[in-house]
Amino acid sequence: MSSDGFVTDCSLNTTVEVMLEDTIAKENVLLRDGQGAAAVANASIAERVIEPTLVMFEVHVPPSCMLDGVHSQHFSGTGVIIYHSHSMGLVAVDKNTVAVSASDVMLSFAAYPIEIPGEVVFLHPVHNFALVAYDSSALGPVGVSAVQAAELLPDPALRRGDSVYLVGLNRSLQATSRKSVVTNPCATLNIGSADCPRYRATNMEVVELDTDFGSAFSGVLTDEHGRVRAIWASFSTQVSTLNKKYKKKRKTKLKVGSNTSEDHHFVRGIPVYAISQVLHNIISGGNGWHLLINGVKRPMPLIRILEVELYRTLLSKARSFGLSDDWIQALIKKDPVRRQVLRVKGCLAGSKAENLLEQGDMVLAVNKEPVTCFRDIENVCHALDIGESGGELNMTIFRQGRELDLVVGTDVRDGNGTTRVINWCGCIVQDPHPAVRALGFLPEEGHGVYVARWCRGSPVHRYGLYALQWIVEVNGKPTPDLDAFVNVTKELEHGEFVRVRTIHLNSKPRVLTLKQDLHYWPTWELRFDPETATWHRQTIKALDCQNL
Repeated sequence: MSSDGFVTDCSLNTTVEVMLEDTIAKENVLLRDGQGAAAVANASIAERVIEPTLVMFEVHVPPSCMLDGVHSQHFSGTGVIIYHSHSMGLVAVDKNTVAVSASDVMLSFAAYPIEIPGEVVFLHPVHNFALVAYDSSALGPVGVSAVQAAELLPDPALRRGDSVYLVGLNRSLQATSRKSVVTNPCATLNIGSADCPRYRATNMEVVELDTDFGSAFSGVLTDEHGRVRAIWASFSTQVSTLNKKYKKKRKTKLKVGSNTSEDHHFVRGIPVYAISQVLHNIISGGNGWHLLINGVKRPMPLIRILEVELYRTLLSKARSFGLSDDWIQALIKKDPVRRQVLRVKGCLAGSKAENLLEQGDMVLAVNKEPVTCFRDIENVCHALDIGESGGELNMTIFRQGRELDLVVGTDVRDGNGTTRVINWCGCIVQDPHPAVRALGFLPEEGHGVYVARWCRGSPVHRYGLYALQWIVEVNGKPTPDLDAFVNVTKELEHGEFVRVRTIHLNSKPRVLTLKQDLHYWPTWELRFDPETATWHRQTIKALDCQNL
């Protein structure tokens, strides 16, 4: 139940269809037969080059794997092949199409009429993209030769007025393209937290165009030679509908369980520099955990990040807050186009920067070098992995009229996503994912058992243990993490009344009692094993029907 009295409906029974609609005027269509190849005369060079690299995604998230606040069970969209060999292929796609690693992914190729499964191998912790691997041998000899990898062109960065080609696939797996002009190559996003926290793009600059094919069309942005400058990605946000309801029904009381917001999707361009870096690390050998991909163990990259949410402020505003003219001139000299300074919106709870940086701080320089955009921060974090600085940044900030020098630690994150989940009495519990930590609060009593979902008709539904809270005690025993939670709950018997202490996202504590039902709602665990690249389900506690 939310702080204003409404039940937050994060149940497993709620699904929102997010399907790619075919609203595209069928211009510049390429027709290909089973062997590969013939383009119609009106197709651009960029379209002919990029079409063999495009892939249509159909993604299904099983009900038991609705992790990390994912808002639907079905997604679809367009991805682009960034690596293709006889042993492995990699496809880049936005995280509004592939939201969690525990997904069933099917790939349909524009270059060859075949549908094969894909495997989620990397979810970027900050940027809105995921990498999905496929087995090239499943394409057959003809398919392997027909499918191609796109050429990425991360530099030079796009500029205002540049001409690009927007290319994607419609529902018939036919390429559609149009020539567009970049209107803003460094637009910033301001996406608020959803009712049920889920991934949202932060600390990102995106590309805006003068014309596109609407919010349901994803694909790539290329130059005239078909080289990929950005992926045209889908983003998800929520729009409040509470005001609409009050206007239409001022005298009608909102029912418990009613939603006060609806999902909204829009598309923007994501420059490929981050994708290019991750791809290089995977091919050359990353510095992280090993993942089995198509029978071969490959080291995956680790991403060093400053776990701070930032936003931009114009230098004209910064001057009014007391920033000196010397710093304003230094920042203009560093970046005469943006003319901005980065400010701290908040630190992720549990991060190394949490107790050092404060809301409203202006980030002026890192290691004595002025910074003006999110990529500057990413570059200095990436440089820490090359040097021997211990993972700390020497930051110069402006706080309440004073200039301060701070040593701030960075955090290292992998691309796994959530790899362990426990279902107890009909609720799904997991470690708090980044979208939850971004709210800035973790209970001091323990924050490793976060309720992400609940099932209708289950014990937690009947007794009111809903999502968006932490279980910190079970029968008086602390549960600071999932291991402690398993040790406590596996001792509970069928039909036993259990006393549970919780703390909500709004920091309010609560105590409730529920009756365990192991017959219909056994306790089980789902865990990802990178050694075998498979998810394993293990029953922790169930009713022994032989003793009934």
